[in-house]
Amino acid sequence: MYILMVRLKVKEDRIDDFITASIGDAEGSVMNEPGCRRFDIIQAADDPTSFAFCEVYNDEDAFKAHTTYPHFEKWQTTVGDMWEVEPEVSFCKPVYPRGDANWDSYREGIVDDPYFASSMHVIHSPKFVKEEDVDAFIESVTRDGVGSTHEEPGCLRFDVYQNVNDPTELYLYEVYANPDAFEYHKGTPHIKKWVEEVKDMYDTSRDGGGCVGRNIWPPDNWAWSSGKPGW
Repeated sequence: MYILMVRLKVKEDRIDDFITASIGDAEGSVMNEPGCRRFDIIQAADDPTSFAFCEVYNDEDAFKAHTTYPHFEKWQTTVGDMWEVEPEVSFCKPVYPRGDANWDSYREGIVDDPYFASSMHVIHSPKFVKEEDVDAFIESVTRDGVGSTHEEPGCLRFDVYQNVNDPTELYLYEVYANPDAFEYHKGTPHIKKWVEEVKDMYDTSRDGGGCVGRNIWPPDNWAWSSGKPGW
């Protein structure tokens, strides 16, 4: 997989326009591009002008093809004057999960109804790790990811991505059924163990921020779980 983790901040008076344009691009990508597996749009709970994208493609060529489609070109033209700050993009590869993980967001027979929209609790967070601790951090966070997705009914995804250009940047992409499910997660034994194991591994000279909030797109009833089909 070739994954884009994108951070965006738009002008306050352009929020609705940005959401409309971005949903058009995301839906066009997932529904019309064979190499695009998901295109999630998240809006921060504490700052409605802050957004994040998680875009998953089969490979780098599929992403390059994405930039040639009409829906992307339309989005790029439409949002050009909406930025409060220039977007930041990290090009990543998955370190957890791998193999037969479910990367697809679309599933057959989806019901198109506004009732299903925007109740997920999503964390889109870059972590900067000391170079000498990268492997140990990945091992530890992988154990936490296994515990989260296998032992917590409310944890639908716990993905870990690594920046292909900067291996010390690790992204956590976590999806919970609702905010209460995340509060449950914070009290579990595996998260407490992980926090203790990695507390001295961070490069505190760098702060990438993060986005914690709700899903703007796709809706709640699309496939959010990273488990095998049927999980």
